[in-house]
Amino acid sequence: MMREIVALVEHYLREWDSSGWARAYYSLVELGPQVLPELEKQLAASRDSTFRAALVELARQLHSEDALPLFEAALRDPSPEVWRAALDGLVASASAASLLLLEEAAEREPPGRTAVSEWQAWVREALHQARAKFETRGGAA
Repeated sequence: MMREIVALVEHYLREWDSSGWARAYYSLVELGPQVLPELEKQLAASRDSTFRAALVELARQLHSEDALPLFEAALRDPSPEVWRAALDGLVASASAASLLLLEEAAEREPPGRTAVSEWQAWVREALHQARAKFETRGGAA
């Protein structure tokens, strides 16, 4: 089964590259969280920051706690487009685990050439939004 998923993900990613990105994107979302390991591999391998950000957004659309390792990796990406997408994913998740990842991110140096003040502002805002969402869902932050 996993081999079939890998083949499907590879097929849709090739389709994505050949300008069929919208169909590929939605097809991958429909496959569900089982595509996450392949998305993580693609995130690590790609040199295209726009593609990496799209992978992170795709992971967010899966609405799965299993995407947290991908978001964590994306928070370390040097491209602001990618780490901002990861912040969006963590806010959407708004779980105890995503709050912990955001708190850890707030304590470390920013990735790439991002200014400390910009990183801090984005992470603090994401943490604020995630806490509010978590509490709304009945969690205690």
